[in-house]
Amino acid sequence: MIKNLKIFGTILVLSVSSYHVCDKVIGTADFQYAIEREQNIDDLKDYVLQGLCKVDNKYLLSAYDYKHTDKSILYILDENLERYSIKELDTYSHVGGITYDPKNEIIWITDSEGVIVAYDKSEILSHHPLINSNCKRVYVGRDLDNIFGECSAAYITYHDNKLYVGNFNTKGNTIIKEFKINEIGMINPFDYRTFNVTGFIQGITFYEEDDKNYLIVSSSFGKRFDSTLQVYDFDTLERVNRIKANEMMEEIIVDDNELVTIYESNAKVYKRHKKGTDIITLDINKILTK
Repeated sequence: MIKNLKIFGTILVLSVSSYHVCDKVIGTADFQYAIEREQNIDDLKDYVLQGLCKVDNKYLLSAYDYKHTDKSILYILDENLERYSIKELDTYSHVGGITYDPKNEIIWITDSEGVIVAYDKSEILSHHPLINSNCKRVYVGRDLDNIFGECSAAYITYHDNKLYVGNFNTKGNTIIKEFKINEIGMINPFDYRTFNVTGFIQGITFYEEDDKNYLIVSSSFGKRFDSTLQVYDFDTLERVNRIKANEMMEEIIVDDNELVTIYESNAKVYKRHKKGTDIITLDINKILTK
């Protein structure tokens, strides 16, 4: 099924007593200044956007049914973000993160109860509307507690032959696990290192420039709080920039010199809320610079 694109997006209705962040936040004017294009997806119905990755010349956005009556899906968008097809996944889970390992041609998606799932690229990008492959499931959830006290892999990112998986934490810093990918494209779930950055993380990505390796973090919580993009020097984990962004930001990716961000604010579950934008592409250099 191919449709014309327009765009709307993502989820979570909760409240917290505080949303503490240290350091001064750079204003929204800086975020608006960095915007290069904005897109919306028609016909989200009951689906809530969550994860984002790029596979060859296609963008993949994961989404779940907030009623949990239909299976989670992937929106597969063309390189211009103008047309899409839909692929039904074999899960009802939150599918909060998706990433692509180009070396092994494996697409990883977070599932429920601390599990991440590996799919062959050829299966995901086939013309068949359903997933039929014997995917590989790996439990990585130990210590990755979510806001309900359950083990949960909230997002996932590939970088430099490693997988990074973390939790969504509302009580202090987030735990992120780094797994080395072996010669058959898999990971040893017991062999990893961990590091911590700010809480409320929805997605992470990496960017390398002039021998500097940056970790960029999407942080948000519901429709009552502003999202932020936070930039770290990955070698020292020192935060070098923080920008207030549109609310309800989810997963993010670096695509050449652009930062692509998605939002759940247009999901039907938030229909009383003001209309937002599903996909916003930013100039990466304007995000890195204070």
